[in-house]
Amino acid sequence: MLRYPSPMEKIGGSFRLSASDLVGYLNCRHLTALDRAVAEGTRAKPKVWDPLLEILRERGAIHEQKYVDHLANAGLKVVRIDGIDVTDSGIAETSVAMKDGAEVIVQGALAHDGWAGRADILRRVETPSALGAWSYEAIDTKLARETKAGTVLQLCLYSDLLHAVQGVAPEWMYVVVPWSDFEPQCYRFADYGAYYRQVKTGLAASLAAGDGERTYPDPIAHCDICRWREDCEKRRRDDDHICLVAGISKLQINELKAHGVATLQDLAAMSLPLAWKPGRGSPEALIRVCEQARIQYEARASGARKFELMPVEHGFGLTRLPAPSEGDIFLDLEGDPFVGEHGLEYLFGYLFAGADGETTYRGEWAFTRADEKQAFERFVDFVMARWEVFPDLHIYHYAPYEPAALKRLMGHYASREDEIDRMLRATLFVDLYQVVRHAVRASVESYSIKQLESFFGFERETPLTEANVALAALQANLELGDPTSIPDESKEAVRAYNRDDCAAAAGLRDWLEKLRGELVAGGTDVPRPEPGEGAPNEKISAWLALIGPLFEKLTADIPPDHEERNDDQQARWILANLLDYHRREEKSVW
Repeated sequence: MLRYPSPMEKIGGSFRLSASDLVGYLNCRHLTALDRAVAEGTRAKPKVWDPLLEILRERGAIHEQKYVDHLANAGLKVVRIDGIDVTDSGIAETSVAMKDGAEVIVQGALAHDGWAGRADILRRVETPSALGAWSYEAIDTKLARETKAGTVLQLCLYSDLLHAVQGVAPEWMYVVVPWSDFEPQCYRFADYGAYYRQVKTGLAASLAAGDGERTYPDPIAHCDICRWREDCEKRRRDDDHICLVAGISKLQINELKAHGVATLQDLAAMSLPLAWKPGRGSPEALIRVCEQARIQYEARASGARKFELMPVEHGFGLTRLPAPSEGDIFLDLEGDPFVGEHGLEYLFGYLFAGADGETTYRGEWAFTRADEKQAFERFVDFVMARWEVFPDLHIYHYAPYEPAALKRLMGHYASREDEIDRMLRATLFVDLYQVVRHAVRASVESYSIKQLESFFGFERETPLTEANVALAALQANLELGDPTSIPDESKEAVRAYNRDDCAAAAGLRDWLEKLRGELVAGGTDVPRPEPGEGAPNEKISAWLALIGPLFEKLTADIPPDHEERNDDQQARWILANLLDYHRREEKSVW
């Protein structure tokens, strides 16, 4: 279960450490140094509140409680240890429960030799120990569908602490993830013990080194959930850290640092061509980030944003921009991967020119599986009908999420497969991100469309801060299975945000088209992409027409959400999908 990490404490001359400290050290040495400074009283605790982390914690608590209820419903006696921190009273209560042989102990408090922790679940097993004819093994409930190294380390610590209490090491430790029917993933403690001891030894050595160990807040994935992220971000900006260059990779940062280039300004001033050959990576890639640093630094020095066009290269950049059509569609989907087992595309938003030529926006909510299927099918049907009227239309989006989501929905619901296949073969989808990245070099730290909007004069109607709060609130209700409690103002703000995203994509396309026109007017050849072949396959169409009525008859009363189906409905769903099984298998890429 996710919680805010409990920072280490220094009591007397010794540190009291937790699983959070162990995982923190594994992720970031600088995090350990900052927490040590707080424990020693030389630095104040960071003050940060993140609504998204609050949502994660709430979801984690609900997941844990569902598993506890599952155990209780199976007839097991459950004992809960109250409190949050590891206190003497909590440790004593846990010890009593273990000695009494409680079948399940929730939030058991454990401590030994300077280490402490609260295990989500301690489960009694019939292995003799100092407690009697039984002992305990640790179970952790996690929201992530893939178990990470930090989770295994956390369980290793709990198993180690259990060893100290019961005199015998647990053989197994477990992780319970959502949508697994509460079937635990099993990990043998002995298999990970050596690695666990190595990380513990490294953390102890780091703490013993004190200020002698120099660390730096290099950006990593853990920053997203770290309470120190604002402090570290400020430090990097104050230092003009090279990570501020848009698109630079960790590999490139290390390569440049090895040659004395550590700041954005250093990189911007580096002479080209390179005076040395990189040990890893290509010289061309380093030259690109050098040019990116240059334009960012020039904009910073002048106080005005800057952009420049990159050389035209066939198959890239502006040559991937098709001719505009009256039928063009600008698509943006809002989805949440943590709703249910497979995630949910909860808002289908698209912008297009109406019959009167005026810009029209449609935003269709989908808070259930049935809604999602219907919204998906309605959008595909809309495109197919519009394609008949405007055979030169394209569907514009920013980054690859939208076509990937449509393909996923097509497969999940076994619906509109031929239509999506035709769209893909016809290359209807145009990723404006890919156009931008090979066409324009801009003074931005990220090529997010939101950072590019000022270049083409786009202004959002809904402030991003307001939209982010609304998104967090809406997704929280969806993830907690309570869409009816979503406030109307949250829905209105998210819908307005989605419309802004669609309109921004349209504005970006128009700006890129303008830049292309200027190049062509200046004598530069900028070819259009070749259209794909999207005509229907007559053989496939005939086959689908043949099996379609039977498929519809078999699935007529079957809910889109498999959790709502009875055995008969699930059997008919499988049978219906077997009708087209072999054709689908021929399309698989292994």
